[in-house]
Amino acid sequence: MRISIPIDVWDPGRGGAERYLDQLSRALAERGHEVTVICLRAAAGAPHPRVRIEGLRVPRFPRWLRELRFAEESARAHRRSGRDLLLAVRHALEADVYQPHGGSLRAAREAAARSLPPLARQVRRLAGLARPSLHALLWLDREVFRRSPRLVTASLSAKVEEDLRRVYPGVPFRFERVPGAVDTARFHDRDRSDCAARLRSRFAIPPGARVALFAAHRFRPKGLLHALEALVRVPAWHLVVAGRDRPAPFARAAARLGVLERCRFAGPVSDLRELLAGADTFVLPTYYDPCSLAVLEALACGTPAVTTRENGAAERIEPGVSGFVLACSGDVGGLASALEETADRWRDLHEGALAARPRLEWGRHVERMEEVLERACDRSP
Repeated sequence: MRISIPIDVWDPGRGGAERYLDQLSRALAERGHEVTVICLRAAAGAPHPRVRIEGLRVPRFPRWLRELRFAEESARAHRRSGRDLLLAVRHALEADVYQPHGGSLRAAREAAARSLPPLARQVRRLAGLARPSLHALLWLDREVFRRSPRLVTASLSAKVEEDLRRVYPGVPFRFERVPGAVDTARFHDRDRSDCAARLRSRFAIPPGARVALFAAHRFRPKGLLHALEALVRVPAWHLVVAGRDRPAPFARAAARLGVLERCRFAGPVSDLRELLAGADTFVLPTYYDPCSLAVLEALACGTPAVTTRENGAAERIEPGVSGFVLACSGDVGGLASALEETADRWRDLHEGALAARPRLEWGRHVERMEEVLERACDRSP
């Protein structure tokens, strides 16, 4: 197949969708397919020999115009090329296969609003009305389905499908489930004892204490405040927080709750595997996540995970076997109980998490994605 992949910035070092597309394009190229990345800017470093970079020029400012013009011009460049199909992951005007890594933007914004106090929620809503770029992105979020009647949506989880059907009723979706995956060769816990020792030494965690890890780049909508509230009820646990969000508001909340001495704010980390393999559990009481990669990485490291039903990755957790699934982000009592049970049954939960590894393998994901792409290619005119 000859595949076009539009992405505004091609920089695998940014993580997220960019890193995923780099890994996927390399895997597809190694399977004999030709991949062309259509972008505005590409980071230094050569891609796979069978992966081409095709640059576009559109106005950089204002942002709303850049988003709309890039979506339009990348679709036009694909049509001119005669390539077989277009695979998009966000901000697309049309596609043959769409894999929304952020899920539905509308659903994500609704969930983020629920994490705010009522007054802040109203301020955020009013501020959004004055942001042309937000209106452009929300328009694209819906328009890709309207303009692509043969579109196949490669969903990472049932959560993505549920949210898209809810926010866009009447759209005749064609879903193909392609569950998220991780590099199980990279994410492991063969050196767990060393990772645990380094983690406890780095953050001055006393002997005998249990360690929960929270990792996200947006702390509030991912439920950090509720994790701090749960910490009040489980004095044997310490919490390590990783991510690039501002820690100050949450450090103040931890101080008010009386748990600041049991919290460590690590900031952005370059190797989350080191922390995942050293922690006793991974917690993400999120308001919304289409399919948290960090949860899958935790399981691959043999670390039991606790998250909510609002996280698509919850479907990969066997409750009571490899972790726990909370009814909602604000279920502080449920989170505290999950931590207590994890402390009591850690060995069993650890073995349950390790048993999930074969279902998380990256190779299985690539095979499934290739199958979806080939079927979409066969249906293309």
